[in-house]
Amino acid sequence: MQRVWVTVLSVWAMLAIVAVLAWSHRPAQTAQPRSVPQTLVVRTPNGKRQIVVLQPGALGASHATTQTSGAPR
Repeated sequence: MQRVWVTVLSVWAMLAIVAVLAWSHRPAQTAQPRSVPQTLVVRTPNGKRQIVVLQPGALGASHATTQTSGAPR
């Protein structure tokens, strides 16, 4: 019976160590690329050309994605 309790205690100790390591781990910080304004040449209905500068906020917020599963085949 003593072996059973030692086994149960060692499993709980291992789980506690893994939990502490998982919660204390900080994800790596990645540098975000600097947003650069985008310029477009647009033709108006009258046929005149205009240059339009789009600010990075107008294009939408940049965000990172993570891959949670394998690529589809």
